[in-house]
Order: sequence, then C-alpha cells, then structure tokens
Amino acid sequence: MNAANIADPKAVSAVLRRLFEEMGARPKRVALAIPDSVAKVSLLRFEKVPQRARDLDELVRWQVRKAAPFRIEDAQLSYMPCLKAADGSTEFVVVMARKDIIREYEAACEGAGAQAGVVDLTTFNVINAVLAGPQPPADDWLLVHVTH
Repeated sequence: MNAANIADPKAVSAVLRRLFEEMGARPKRVALAIPDSVAKVSLLRFEKVPQRARDLDELVRWQVRKAAPFRIEDAQLSYMPCLKAADGSTEFVVVMARKDIIREYEAACEGAGAQAGVVDLTTFNVINAVLAGPQPPADDWLLVHVTH
C-alpha cells in the first residue's frame, strides 16, 4: 500500500502489448482489477448524509483521515452508499489508495497504448461476478477469495 507496486513499468507495458497483439485487438480502454493490498477499505456510518456532494466528500475525507496509512491529500478516494439502516443512518463503503500507486498501473496500460477507464479491487470484481451470475445468491452467503 505504501511501496511501489510495479518495479519495471516498461516490462509490464511490453507484456500488455504482446497480450493485445495475441488477442488480435488493440483496446483503447481497459478495466483494471488491481490487488486488494493496494487499498484500504472502510465502512463509515453517518446518521445524516449531507445534501451537497462536496460536503459529503469533505466529511468522508475527514473521517478516513484518522485511519489512513498515508497523507489523505495523496489519496485517491472512492465511496458508495451500501446500506440504509432502520434508524435512518447510511453506511458507506470507502476505498482509498495512494494516487501515485494507482498511477503506476495506469501508466503501464498507457505504455501499451490503452487507457485505464475503470480501476477496481480484485475482490470487489469477484463479488460483482457472483452477483451478476445467472442466479445471484438470495439468502446469506460467504465468498472466500484466495490467491497466492
């Protein structure tokens, strides 16, 4: 989370270019699923959500600043409401990563001639794949994502 993720960006770009050539296509835009370890994911609950987007953004940043393992000014931050509780409060999923680390991944794609349009965490994409399946789980379920 706090160290460079791509030691040799040119080598990664070269591999991506070869992959695109083998696919027989040169995509202009790609989606990236990056390692979960790149980001910090938090759940925040607010009794009242500010009406203005800018106020909500400032409130989220102020709350996660305490738990950030780096300067919040250096963070790429994304959040989304995930649960509206019976008491009227709203819970948000908040993802933060260092901008320069995200930029490493984007630059590797650019070196291969593609722009990273979406950058997301691997586990979130696995969950989305399960939910988008032919019959998403109707009851309680548990997803375990294990890789080397």
